[in-house]
Amino acid sequence: MRGVARERRVLFIEDDAALANLYILQLRRDGVPIEHVRTGGDADNFVRGRIPALILIDLKLPDIDGRQLIESWAGDPVSGAIPIWIVSNSGAEDNLWWHTAPNVQRYFLKSRVILSRLSLEIRATLGLPYGERVSNRLAG
Repeated sequence: MRGVARERRVLFIEDDAALANLYILQLRRDGVPIEHVRTGGDADNFVRGRIPALILIDLKLPDIDGRQLIESWAGDPVSGAIPIWIVSNSGAEDNLWWHTAPNVQRYFLKSRVILSRLSLEIRATLGLPYGERVSNRLAG
């Protein structure tokens, strides 16, 4: 753990720029401190160097399959403790493996995500206050 910073940020791993911008805009507006990466390699570097408080991950990434990342993090004592929420176009019933992944807590179908509700759930999970904004320095 020495040299690794624990952060109270959400890491959003999504390669679709338009979708990522939509999520980031809404979540930051709601005071959720969020970082975004587009590739599995960048996500792995972030997780192993900065330790986010929560990970939102798409399963279909351009370089590494999201499942591979999740499984590699699960085997590590530090990254394996980070809660993961899958946000995918594939239905949860098509990916039953996630039920046995110790670090995966939730599975969202992208077409059914209501961003304001997702924001509330993230804020509750991170212990962020309701009705107040996190400072721009933290949310940006």
